[in-house]
Order: sequence, then structure tokens, then C-alpha cells
Amino acid sequence: MSIKPLAMCCLFSFFQLSAHATDITESDESADNSAFSNLTIDSAFNTPHFYVESNLEFALLHELAHAIIELNNIPVLGGREKAADQIATMFMMVNSRDVEDDLLDQMISISAEWMIEWQQEVEHSSIAFWDVHPLSIQRFYDVTCLMYGAAVDKLEQIRKEAWLPYQRAWDCDLEFQQNRKTLSWLADNYSYVTFDENWHPVPKVNASAVHPKVNVQYITPSRPAHKAILEWLQSSERVAYILGRVNEAIKLPKPVTIYFESQCSGPDAWWNPKIDGIIVCYELIEQFEQNEKRLKPLINKLKDEANQSHLFLFPSKYEALISKQKGVLRERFIQMMDQMLEQNKDAQSK
Repeated sequence: MSIKPLAMCCLFSFFQLSAHATDITESDESADNSAFSNLTIDSAFNTPHFYVESNLEFALLHELAHAIIELNNIPVLGGREKAADQIATMFMMVNSRDVEDDLLDQMISISAEWMIEWQQEVEHSSIAFWDVHPLSIQRFYDVTCLMYGAAVDKLEQIRKEAWLPYQRAWDCDLEFQQNRKTLSWLADNYSYVTFDENWHPVPKVNASAVHPKVNVQYITPSRPAHKAILEWLQSSERVAYILGRVNEAIKLPKPVTIYFESQCSGPDAWWNPKIDGIIVCYELIEQFEQNEKRLKPLINKLKDEANQSHLFLFPSKYEALISKQKGVLRERFIQMMDQMLEQNKDAQSK
């Protein structure tokens, strides 16, 4: 018997045992969802350029994470691209006081961009399995999992509507906690901020006001579409806002410059250690603008798929049980899994 069928068998057996041990009512389930009932995914993003700004911020923070890792010689296990994604995601989340609507919409924008890119890669048969970056679909689930893990009680409706199969959602709270510990270690060693008891960033007492900073330089493009993007970037002051937050928090051994560049072969951004610079192509921002138009159809599609698939739902009578006693349930599930694996091993030896 393979591990996966055994695990699923164990999971549903465990649910059945747990349900008998706990009294669950319909009113409990509705109460669990009420905290998020006033927000729906497709009611968001009414602010002009919100989707573009969110993904631009993530792209900048991702490349800045590469700069932090390389300039400080930080050892990384599991791949630098995945590490940069996690640092960027967590930096965005801890700079918000709580998981509120604006932050949620930002994270949904970023997740959606990866899903849209994945669908386009599949459509054009351009999936690069050999690439050092995780697949776009993996990045979609990674970002969504951290978002969900940050506020499981508040985001249950999001998970059930469209975004996470419950097999991945099961440990997202632990994944978020582990990433938060990693970010705390980075802050202790490579930052001008620390975290208070509520995990809000606060300046360190001995932080110097004079230190190497991240700067920006706009290369004037020739294409009219890119000129319009440049005008928007400069007028919106979004980049200046992002860099203000970054320079308050991130400790670098030398200055870093972000170059907005028009002579690119496609939508891209990357860290260039030879010039201590980050290249951001106007084509990348152009892609964000195009994909913003694909957002609502994507969300509707995901919702339809979720409604037709068991992957996004725990059996309904277990929903309240999972949300209320998840930590205890996880420990009991692991114990039962170990017992079933041992029994399977004994059976095979005979």
C-alpha cells in the first residue's frame, strides 16, 4: 500500500473519530464564517493600478531579498528563488498592522498574477521545468498558503471559495509561523527594526540614521506605452513609498540602485551583483497591466472549479471542528498516522 492512499485513509478515519468526540452544530459552522462574510474576492481591486502596484511591490522586494542574501553572504537551503519569494511575502505582511482588507487584496493580487502566468505558460506550452524559479503554479500556492496561514480563522471562506486544497491548507499556519521566525532572525541580524510582542516591526534603539540605502534611477524609454508607465511611476510615488519602508528596515553593507529599464527582451526583473543593482523592465509592468484585465475572469473560474471539486473542502460537518481544534487534531492525526504506518509495515513483513 502506498503512503498517499494510506494517508488519505488515515485522514478520513481520523475525521470520523474526531467528529464522534466533539459536538458540532450548524450554528457553530456559520459562526466560524461570519468574520469574513462582508468581504468577497471579486469586490476588491476598485482602486486604479492597485493590482499593478501590488505586484510591482512584490517584484521589488523579491529582488531586494536577493541583494540582502548575496551582499550579506547568507546561506540558503531550498533555493534562493523560493527564499526570496518568502522574504518578500513576509515583509509585505509584517508591515501591515493586521490582516485587513487592503493587505488581503494585495496578497490576492500577487497570487492571481502567478496563476495567470501559469495559465499562459500552459496555453503556450512554455513551462520551464528546468528553471531555478519554482513553477508559477507553485508560487501561487506558496503565497496563498502564507496568506491563509497568517489568519486561518478570518480567511476560511477564501480557502473554501477558490484558493487552497485542504491538503495544503492543513499546515499553512505552521508554515507561516516558521517563516515569521525566519524573518525575525533576519531582522535581528540584517535589519534596523525588530518585532514587538504582536510581531509589529519597531525601530531598534541603536539604529543609525545614516546608512547605505536603496536608490532608484529611471531610464527614459522610447516606446509610448513605456513612457506612460514612467509617468505613472513618477506621479504615483509608489516606488518612493516602497523604498522609504525598505530603507527604514533593511541593513545593507553598500548602496543598491534599482534601474527601471526599457531595453529588455521581455517582462522581467533581476538582481545584478556586478553593478549592485536591480533591473526592472518596463515590459514587466506592462504585463501586470495586461493581466489585471484577466483578474476577474480568473477569480470566477477558480470559484466555479472550487464548487465542483472536493479538494477545496473538508467534509462540511468537520469544518467547525478543524477551525476550533486544529492544533490538537494535528497531533492526534500524526499519532494515528504513525500507528497505521507501523501496522502497514508489520503487515508487509508478514
